[in-house]
Amino acid sequence: MRKGFTLLELLIVVIVVGILATIAIPQFLTSVEKARVAKAKNALGLIAHAEKMYRAERDTYVGDGSDLPTALDDYIELKQVRDDDDDWTYTVTSTVDTFTATATKNAGRAHATENIAIDQDGGCSATHTLAGPDCYNAGEGD
Repeated sequence: MRKGFTLLELLIVVIVVGILATIAIPQFLTSVEKARVAKAKNALGLIAHAEKMYRAERDTYVGDGSDLPTALDDYIELKQVRDDDDDWTYTVTSTVDTFTATATKNAGRAHATENIAIDQDGGCSATHTLAGPDCYNAGEGD
C-alpha cells in the first residue's frame, strides 16, 4: 500500500488555505492601519500636552503651521515623533489662545492625504476613516 496524499486531498488543502488567507489578510491590514492611527493620536496627545505646558509658562501657544516646533522639546521629548515616524507628518498652527496639531498621512501609504487633528480643548477631528468615533463631529453638541 502506498503512503502519501492524493492530488485531490492536496487541492482541497490549498483551497481551504486560500479561503482562510482571503479572510485573514484584510483583517490584518486593517489592524495594522488602526495601530498607525493610534500612534498618531498618541503623538498628538503628547504635542497637545507640550503646548499646554508651553502656554502655562508663556501665555501663548507656539506653532506657525509648519513642522513640529522645536520649542516644545523643552517640555516633552518629541524627537521620536519628529524624526522617527515615517507614517505621519505633524504640524502645529496656533494663535495666542488656540492651537491645532495635525497629523497628515504620508504619501505612498494606505489612506494617504488623510489627517487627524486635535485642538486646545482636546477636540479631535479627522478625515481618516479609521480614526474612531471620538474624532468625528468633535465640538458639535458636546
